[in-house]
Amino acid sequence: MAWAKFFRKPGGNLGRVYQPGSMLSLAPTKGLLNEPGQNSCFLNSAVQVLWQLDIFRRSLRQLPNHYCLGEACIFCALKGIFSQFQDSRERALPSDNLRIALAETFKDEQRFQLGFMDDAAECFENILERIHLHIAPDVDTDACTSKVCITHQKFAMTLYEQAVCRSCGASSDPLPFTQLVNYVSTTALCQQFFERKDEKPRSDMFGELLQAAGTIGDLRDCPVGDLVCGSCFT
Repeated sequence: MAWAKFFRKPGGNLGRVYQPGSMLSLAPTKGLLNEPGQNSCFLNSAVQVLWQLDIFRRSLRQLPNHYCLGEACIFCALKGIFSQFQDSRERALPSDNLRIALAETFKDEQRFQLGFMDDAAECFENILERIHLHIAPDVDTDACTSKVCITHQKFAMTLYEQAVCRSCGASSDPLPFTQLVNYVSTTALCQQFFERKDEKPRSDMFGELLQAAGTIGDLRDCPVGDLVCGSCFT
């Protein structure tokens, strides 16, 4: 967690330490309008997260070509907002074009429709998936290795699900899968933190907290069978 350590360091100087292309972002900050009845706060949250990720912002700007879908092109709409973030003197900008593109893209599923609220995390994940389709439309989402696909190059995680019995130590076969967003309950994460707050901080502790919070309540039978162990495991 180098980013967190930097901001906790006494006397840290952001201007002196920042280098172009580093993890630190000095992107100009602007707001996104959310007029009464628009209910665009979920979309605006997802856009702000992507804008503040320096590696994503620079990669999107450098991509010259994509598969355009006109009014439903999320790639064009997002790139347009980023250009306004960079060049506009307005302190708050409309996200109408992206809102329309999102609604048009998911109209058959009746998701992210104009005037309706939706989930910010799911919006974020679906924007990433649509960017993949705009850049590498012929490549399956779960098997994309394209060097120009910023969705998979910057966000995709190859994870392995493996359960280990807490009683006998037996483990199941690891099951690999690709994931763009890892959903973890904030309440569960805080619970795990307070249960371990007296432990000495370590560089890998946050990862352990995420793993523990993500498996709360996930009880399964021991892989060696009830006759051998008879315990449940997580």
